[in-house]
Amino acid sequence: MSEEQGKTARSALWSLVENAGLCVISMGSLIVYTHLLSSAEFGLFSIVLALIELLQVLVTMLFHDALVQRREATELHFDTAFTFSVGLSVALLLLCCLAAPLLAWVVKESDASWVLASMALCLPAASFSSTIVARQRRSLSFRPLAIRSLVGRFAGAAGGIALVALGAGVWGLVAQQVLIQLVGSLLLWVTCKEKPKLRFGRAEFKELTAFGVYAVGALFLTFGTKRLFTVLTGLFLGVTTAGYLNLSFRAVDAFWAIASTAATQVALPMLASQQSDLARVKRSFQFSTGLVCTVLYLLFVGIAVTAPEVVSVLFGNKWLPSAPYVTALALSVLIQAPRLLVGSMLTALGRPRDLLLEKAAELIFIVLAISVSRTPTLAWAVGIWIARELLSLPITSRMLKNATGFGLVDQLRGVGVPLVASAVMAGALLALRARLPETFSPTLRLALMAGAGAGCFLATTYVLDRALIKQVLGFAQAALTRGTRGTQGRATPKPPGLGA
Repeated sequence: MSEEQGKTARSALWSLVENAGLCVISMGSLIVYTHLLSSAEFGLFSIVLALIELLQVLVTMLFHDALVQRREATELHFDTAFTFSVGLSVALLLLCCLAAPLLAWVVKESDASWVLASMALCLPAASFSSTIVARQRRSLSFRPLAIRSLVGRFAGAAGGIALVALGAGVWGLVAQQVLIQLVGSLLLWVTCKEKPKLRFGRAEFKELTAFGVYAVGALFLTFGTKRLFTVLTGLFLGVTTAGYLNLSFRAVDAFWAIASTAATQVALPMLASQQSDLARVKRSFQFSTGLVCTVLYLLFVGIAVTAPEVVSVLFGNKWLPSAPYVTALALSVLIQAPRLLVGSMLTALGRPRDLLLEKAAELIFIVLAISVSRTPTLAWAVGIWIARELLSLPITSRMLKNATGFGLVDQLRGVGVPLVASAVMAGALLALRARLPETFSPTLRLALMAGAGAGCFLATTYVLDRALIKQVLGFAQAALTRGTRGTQGRATPKPPGLGA
């Protein structure tokens, strides 16, 4: 494996370390909160957090993909993006303060007003590091980003848990979110060598906006669809049921972030550097998709089958009503994983508008489905969410074919073996569960099923495709091999790729 491929693998490793660490911290704090907070308090926080995260996409990601994807990016490009992002964050903070009483009236919770106004402090805190993040991802410098994220998340979790334990209730969760952004941005600002400045270039703004509007629009709709879904179902089902729904999403999303976020973070700069060589892009895309499906199918099909044990062990028996929905959401990864890198591919090829149209179709479907059905039960809500995944599958497949010429067979190459291995694993786990004594604790049952499931999946994969196992091991070995240090943080490095 070449040095360029090794650098890509090491970048993926640091992104994986970052997201795995974030998952552990997030899941640990979530476990504590589910034992200390009521479902109503958790539901209120979920609704407000959905709104803040939606606005934060505008602040942090408006110019992110444009800065990463550009062949040439000057210091004035980065400074212009920084200046506008800071100004936008202040404007959105004021908007949240003005709209806070309206939210309290809509959700019929008097605390919602102050919760929204306070949590909106996350916006300016995040804006100060947004362009630094883009610069370091552009150069595949994922190590400082990983350290910054982990320190910020740990500080926020420690502060939030301490406050909740002292009886602060939902305010502990608010403090956690603000601390995460504040500490993370401060650490990244202090440690980076090239700090952005408050200056503005009109020409640079137009160049970044021409690409960034479509890219952030697609990302805004990606985040917005789930957050709007949470808000709307919360309004129809109430904050208590919204708490169960949010727990189901978080139980799946926490693990999803480990591999999927790492893959997409590295894929964009990798594929952008190869955009002039379509054959190389095709090899990288197929290898990456096979690798992603192998990892994600093993993890999420396992979670789907063991959902009752997972919920019981992590959150307690009072949250067991969420288990069927954890199963359904985990199985939806079978649809998500093969198209996980499509967004990175289209963005790298300069076609963010395609993503915007696909995400708009998903959002329209969600709004219409909820409005017509009025989501009478939680099962209805989860069913609508999974139907959205099925709707988007043929749309993204067609868009990728139009952009690259890759047919459906090319797009799904590498999916078959992980899919068969997942089916064999699921059958083996269901048979094992039926034979385990009822006297076994949920922790023991989960440990036995996890070990057996992983062994069954890997054994089936090895029998069907030894080359796939070798590729995964080779990629892991390259990630763990120390490479030559290069110059980091420059404005115009060309990131490496997998396809040599």
